Amino acid sequence: MKRTPSSGEGSGQSAEVKRMKEDGASGTASADREHAMLVKVMQISQPPAEKLSLATVGQFLEDETAKIARQHGPRGLQEGILFLARGWRRSEEGGVVPSTWAGIAPLQEAILTTSLAQLLAATADEKVAALTGLMENPVPVRLMNELLTAAAEDDAVPAKLLTALAGQLRGRTLGDQRSGPMSQLIRVLRSNKKYPNALVTSPLKEEIWRPNFESKFAWRNRKREVVSQQREGFSLQENTLLGWAMTPTPLDSGLSPPSKAHITEAGSTEWADLRRATRQRIDGLQRGVQAKLTGSQQQAAELVDLLLRAGDEPRMAVLEWIGAVMTGAEPRGRQGHVAPEGFNFWPQYGNHVIDVMGHAETSPFERSLKNLLMMQALQARIHGFPTSGCALNTFTLLLHLCKPIKPDQASSISVYFPSRPDLKDMLGNYLKEARFGEKEQVEAAMEVAKTDVGFTAAPADKALFKSEVFWLASRGMGSLLMPVAKEAFHAWQGIASAFYDKDPSISETAWREFLLAEASLKESSFLERLGHFVDLTFRFLQHAASNGQQTLPPPTPGPTWHAMPSSVLENVLELCDVYRERGERKKASGIPTGLFTHIDPDPVLTTLCIVMASDDHVKDPSLRGRAVKLLHRLCFAFQSWRDKLNQPPLDKQLIPCLVNVFIGVEKAIMSYYDLSYRYKYELRVPVMDLFDLALQHESHRQVLHQFTRGEGNDRFLKLLTQLINDSNSQTEEAIRTVKEYHEKKNETATSSASGRGSHDEQVLADDQTGDGDSAEDIYRRSRMNYKEHAKKYFGLATRTWKQLWLLCKLCAQVVVDGRTILEQLLHSSLDAQLHYLVGPEMKSIKASPQEYDELGFNPKDFVRQIAEMYLFLSRANRNEVVRIVGKDERYYSPTTFSKALNFVRKYGLLIGNDLEEFAAFCKELADKVAEQRAAFDEADIPENYLCEMMADIMSDPVQFPQSKKIVDRSVAERQIMGTDRDPYANTPVRVEDLIPLTELKEEIHRFAKEKGIVLEGGNMFG
Repeated sequence: MKRTPSSGEGSGQSAEVKRMKEDGASGTASADREHAMLVKVMQISQPPAEKLSLATVGQFLEDETAKIARQHGPRGLQEGILFLARGWRRSEEGGVVPSTWAGIAPLQEAILTTSLAQLLAATADEKVAALTGLMENPVPVRLMNELLTAAAEDDAVPAKLLTALAGQLRGRTLGDQRSGPMSQLIRVLRSNKKYPNALVTSPLKEEIWRPNFESKFAWRNRKREVVSQQREGFSLQENTLLGWAMTPTPLDSGLSPPSKAHITEAGSTEWADLRRATRQRIDGLQRGVQAKLTGSQQQAAELVDLLLRAGDEPRMAVLEWIGAVMTGAEPRGRQGHVAPEGFNFWPQYGNHVIDVMGHAETSPFERSLKNLLMMQALQARIHGFPTSGCALNTFTLLLHLCKPIKPDQASSISVYFPSRPDLKDMLGNYLKEARFGEKEQVEAAMEVAKTDVGFTAAPADKALFKSEVFWLASRGMGSLLMPVAKEAFHAWQGIASAFYDKDPSISETAWREFLLAEASLKESSFLERLGHFVDLTFRFLQHAASNGQQTLPPPTPGPTWHAMPSSVLENVLELCDVYRERGERKKASGIPTGLFTHIDPDPVLTTLCIVMASDDHVKDPSLRGRAVKLLHRLCFAFQSWRDKLNQPPLDKQLIPCLVNVFIGVEKAIMSYYDLSYRYKYELRVPVMDLFDLALQHESHRQVLHQFTRGEGNDRFLKLLTQLINDSNSQTEEAIRTVKEYHEKKNETATSSASGRGSHDEQVLADDQTGDGDSAEDIYRRSRMNYKEHAKKYFGLATRTWKQLWLLCKLCAQVVVDGRTILEQLLHSSLDAQLHYLVGPEMKSIKASPQEYDELGFNPKDFVRQIAEMYLFLSRANRNEVVRIVGKDERYYSPTTFSKALNFVRKYGLLIGNDLEEFAAFCKELADKVAEQRAAFDEADIPENYLCEMMADIMSDPVQFPQSKKIVDRSVAERQIMGTDRDPYANTPVRVEDLIPLTELKEEIHRFAKEKGIVLEGGNMFG
């Protein structure tokens, strides 16, 4: 229907009127809706007489909270703010009000304003009580943070609030971690920096951060001088906030009295009867412990991170606290020596806890491992060092702090930082520790340190933080981690095994302690962080040793190495050895396991080779020997590490490194009583294994060829000298022991038992080191019976002979050209051993094949190797070999060589051309020796032509500068190769110091030509 103009105009007027009515109604509806929303959000049971609006809600909230405060008395402030907090929380819940409601933000601001006004009007004690209660309720984060920040403006609140929260953490355990109070404390510290700063300043500093400590025990010597005092470590563990944070641990069961033993992990029923537990059950138990432990450690790390970010003062306070704990732990770290039976924690029992516990005269109390664990805790209290669990948690914290340091930042760590005299609280006795440099070198390095930021910057300078945490972790490796690890992997495991049948209760306790410690020490995140730190340490050592230059061959060490504490290298080598996979040697899998999955092999192998190769870097032969043992173990465990030996730079440098370290460990002594030099021999076995491994590759054989004919000739000949001496000493020791064994067998049963007893007693006395209760029986297990001792030395001799045989095969020409070494090899080794093996001396050790097998002695192999070595050498220079063997009047005889030839034929030790060549060599030798001896017999040799040491005619007479004794040059050089000393004056001497006697030499050569006597090296007159 078509609308008329009049009707359209009327319609427009009515619409306008309708809109006006709707606007009025809308305003009323909006106010009603706002009122309803506020009532619903604040959960007001009796709505106010007047409608609530966003404009008036603030006043309403003030009135309401005042009313609540009056109703609840002392808890009024807390209940009033909780009322407001519930409103805040409901305003954010989607089911209460629409999330699009514009009133949410204004309402929250009104709530915040009211809460702050109520809080600020209260006293300090009321604030603390209210805040403590509020944190136990679901208060919105922003509201709680604002309240904490506002409360911090009251100078009295931070100390009182932190005291109230921290006090609840005392007595934390792994089963009762007090997670609530810990989370509340972290929440407070995160809210405002005033709280962390209050924690490390008075009065909290003296109450819960680092209370004043007074030693209650002192130890004096006979002169009544104080030699040691109770330390602060255990006090920090028991009486400080960080100590309570570090306390939860599956270890330290001895700290709990017997009445509370059931609440510890070790005392719980689920950890009972473990000796027969399946691996699946044990893995499940360990995973449960690891989950609880990592949770506690993460909380502690979060707490410390907050303190470190709060400013210079809290950061330095944390580092000094950790340093003080380590200073307290230092005595325990110094006790951490590995003994054959395992590391013993308890100093009064020496290093033989297994023997002590199993000894019939030990009191029943001391034969109980549970009692000894309680004594361990008592020792910690008396001596003042942190217990195993706290120490391990503290070290875990240090690994957490080191994690952000990237591997390529190792070179930025200051090597001079531990030499700072102004950081004793942090560094402890680092200043007193030995450095790699000599005194003059260290003094020169300290002059260089004055230009290094790590030495001169203010302690609170943030630029030092990386160096600070690295050096603390390095120090903690020796004093915090290693005593715990060695206690677990040596003591607990050893006790569990030794008493498995003897005393099941002791074995059960030890096995449980081991599994709990293993759960802590081999937790995956711990291993990852530890691997990162070990990798960082090796990179740092590599950079310091090379001065940032090419690492191999090792450059001359500079001040960065001279200033380095030697304990850094010692600790990381020991740690890697402790964490290596133990048990039976398995074929290299090529896949590193455990700790070594997180370590780059390149810096490790390079650093170890620097240590092995250079006595300028490391003068301690034992430490160099430990480096090669670790290299050996890692390369034989992991094929991927082994392959690195055939890649640059080790493909060109490994052989010189092995030669140098073999020579270097000559002076390695475990103790004054190491009469049979077994420690030195055992350090050399890994070197020989690595030689065998390397020389399977042509590249290494070429390096050996160049090295022995170039600058390394003298060192190679010295190595051969030491190999010869070792092989002779080892064989003689083994044969001597077998002779004694046969003598004892021939005695009566009574005298035999008596004889063995006296032998064992004497050996035990000889092989002990230390004084009194701390004495250490080094070789007790080997020398408790003759067979085992002989087997050990036959094994060493076999290994040494194999190495000597290999080098003679590959370097025969070098051996022959070094005439001095050739004579030593032929006379004192090949001729002598052939004399013992096929000569009359063999009767004294003759036994059945079965007994030879038990002893690990194979005469056939020995004879075969000796025969082949004669062939290797004679092919290089037959005439010289024949001449020198012919000079040997002590061991050479045609009869001995004839027996040797028959022995070789009988057992097929040589076949074909080799057998014919050996037979021709024996015949030629007999003929030439007969001629030579006939010439000597006819000649009346003047006395001054004879060597004063060997009583043989000289070919090149020289004089020792100190003793003035005249000997043949070959004899003098052989002596110097072995000891570097004048044998008559016992003074140092070098080959260059020998005085040649030219005129005497000419006289001797004229005399020899006239009489037809063959001289070494030929006659100068043709």
